[in-house]
Amino acid sequence: MNGSNGAVNARPTFVRYYVLAALCIITLINYIQRNSTAGMVEPITRALQTDDRAIGDATSCFFVAYALFQIPSGWFAHWWGTRRALTALAIGWSLAAMAIGLSFTVWGLIASRTVQGILQAGIFPCATLIMASWLPPSRRAFASALLNSCMLTGGAIVNNLNGWLLAPLGWRTLLFVYAVPGILWAIAFYFWFRDRPAEHSAVNEAERALIQAGRPAERPNVGRPSYPWMAILLSLPLWLVCTQQFFRAGANRFTDQWLPRYLATNPLKHIENEDERKARANHLTSMPQYAGVVGGLVGGLVSDFVLRRTGSRRAARNGVAVASLALTVLSYLPIFWLEDAVAQVVFFSLGSFISAFSAPCAYALSMDIGGKNLPVVFGAMNMIGNFGAAAMSGIVPRLNGWSGGSWQTTLIVFVGIHALALFCWLVLDPRKTIGEESTAS
Repeated sequence: MNGSNGAVNARPTFVRYYVLAALCIITLINYIQRNSTAGMVEPITRALQTDDRAIGDATSCFFVAYALFQIPSGWFAHWWGTRRALTALAIGWSLAAMAIGLSFTVWGLIASRTVQGILQAGIFPCATLIMASWLPPSRRAFASALLNSCMLTGGAIVNNLNGWLLAPLGWRTLLFVYAVPGILWAIAFYFWFRDRPAEHSAVNEAERALIQAGRPAERPNVGRPSYPWMAILLSLPLWLVCTQQFFRAGANRFTDQWLPRYLATNPLKHIENEDERKARANHLTSMPQYAGVVGGLVGGLVSDFVLRRTGSRRAARNGVAVASLALTVLSYLPIFWLEDAVAQVVFFSLGSFISAFSAPCAYALSMDIGGKNLPVVFGAMNMIGNFGAAAMSGIVPRLNGWSGGSWQTTLIVFVGIHALALFCWLVLDPRKTIGEESTAS
């Protein structure tokens, strides 16, 4: 008895943080591979003797496949185990990145990007299951924020890597270079990681107790999962968390994809040199992206702090998200009256920083209310979010066309969808576990 108490009272080991670090590394690698072709459009189109539309079609196929395979990949990870599933997926999507470099036709490019989208769809369902098993509830929002920041950082840093390496290596070789770290990570992860803390020899009893605190001590099912599909599909909280993700992802797509175009054709249109104007627009666009990285980290810390202090999901998840999105809407309003590009970007950056507070709230809430149905809940949320991003990609140029080239309507929609996401959080009940009877505070 005394020996057992001594083990529990000992200082917890830190394996859970190493697990989180491993997830951050593969997320960074994943987004470098995913976004690598964005800076290679010109050499790829020359090599394949095609145009920008083919590159756009290949990218669309990636996102459609990525969205459609969210739920199946979550089921796969639950059935086969996250250790084996994430290892296989990471090797697979890295080989798909190599296959893009081996493409000599447009159809080869489209096929490779589609396969890459199918396999990359599993990263966050796997990561969410791992965090739910390895982290206590009071640390999940910050962990989600770290992954979100690694996503944004990977998407930004690949532009710098392309700038340094594309000319000396060429696009085909560079895609191979980007693929290798994913394969090496997968091999190391397979031999080191275990699905549950109890199975890892480096985890002591104190860390197991810390991870298990506040939840029932039960073994997650690894095998053929069974889900209460009707209860899940009829769950209002599920539809609300998916809908807010649709709107937030759509808003993020405007910042990532269309903000450079907006800046170049509006507040920077006085710059006569086209190359200088585009370079200036791209440089300014990076400011809101990095602001989002910092905002996501701070938001995760704030949400977890509120949960520890209050014990309330409504305060920690809904409260932080509602405040974040309300302040975001207010932060963007000055853009409608400002004409200077730098001044506008300051408020775009402020809005991006504050809006990013809501991202870890959404990911953490999916773990809070997902319960045994987490693979389906998170997969559905991420799938709908990707559909929102795809929708915004197509809506923006059409809105500009309908409004005669004016961006005012697009900006109104951009601000408005933040307000719609805010409404979802206001009516979302975070207390009930989806598909189960349990209710939390």
